[in-house]
Amino acid sequence: MVNQLGLPSEVTFERVATASERTATALETLAEKSTIYDFTNSPGPKILQKGDRDAGIFGFVSAVDLITGDALALDLGLTAGTSMYSSGPWIKYIYQGQVKFTPVKGFRHTIAWNSIYDVGAVYGTEDEGTLPPNGRLGTQLSILASDNSINTTGNFLTASAVVGAVAETVKLTGWNNGANVGTFTISSITSTKIVLSGGTLVDESANKSGKIYNTADMVTQNAKTTIDTVEYRVELFKGGASDPLDSYADGDHGSIGVDNEWNAIILPLHINAKLQDWAYPQYAGTTEYWGFDLTDEDLRTDNIFGPGSYTWCQETRDDSDTFRRVYRGHGGASYLSALYSWYAGSIIVWRPVLTVIG
Repeated sequence: MVNQLGLPSEVTFERVATASERTATALETLAEKSTIYDFTNSPGPKILQKGDRDAGIFGFVSAVDLITGDALALDLGLTAGTSMYSSGPWIKYIYQGQVKFTPVKGFRHTIAWNSIYDVGAVYGTEDEGTLPPNGRLGTQLSILASDNSINTTGNFLTASAVVGAVAETVKLTGWNNGANVGTFTISSITSTKIVLSGGTLVDESANKSGKIYNTADMVTQNAKTTIDTVEYRVELFKGGASDPLDSYADGDHGSIGVDNEWNAIILPLHINAKLQDWAYPQYAGTTEYWGFDLTDEDLRTDNIFGPGSYTWCQETRDDSDTFRRVYRGHGGASYLSALYSWYAGSIIVWRPVLTVIG
């Protein structure tokens, strides 16, 4: 059977169907490209250039339209560190449904993670966060009811990260038994044992979430800034896939996973995403490629380009060195390692993340 064109009917229908599919695909692509993902009053584009609401890029925003690094630090009361690239542009992006901004290059080098924590600008959690400075967590810890103590295979008295002293108050959180959760007073302390008073402890071990930290070190992580009537939460990048990392001893240092904000946002902007030829592929995994082709020089993520190539992130290690915090950069954007939270060399930088509230 032929149609009016002299062609078999099934061929005509097939071609019509194929054309319809192409049209539908084109319309869908056009709709996606024109979808507004930012309904806030924050500056910059409202439509994603690449990605989706889980991880996507709107574009770039000037400091004139948002805020300079110096002005943000002043607003937060952050005086530690040395200013750099204060007037540089911001990346506007969306991550897990939240509209965010981060500078293309970091704003202050020679700054300790502890200094950022002390102004409440690490976690954005409205509580003390995963682990305050000098705290300990994870399977290195165990609780013994026999002497009402908490014990470690690490060292409670590590220089610059001493948990506490006799008569000081510590907080235990994350333990499975409710008797092991609360505030206690240090009766005695050695490098491996802290005897506590103020409650009766129960035997417990092998708890990755168990923590101890000094209440004097706690700062509520609720730093915010308001720019042109828009309120933003101020925090650090999530540089790993969980906090604490799971597991730093693994080949990927616990970096691979959907909750790694750095891998989801910074790496797709990088030129190495085009061929996935990362200097450290074990920490990068497989990323999107967004076609912006930013280099390590553009992002200041390699130390050959000068100070501030290591970006402080939120996470702590999950081993006996839980006083180390994750950083990204140094040998390229894909690199991941961890430094002492009190370290303040010129290599390390504050690269804030502003999250639109509301």
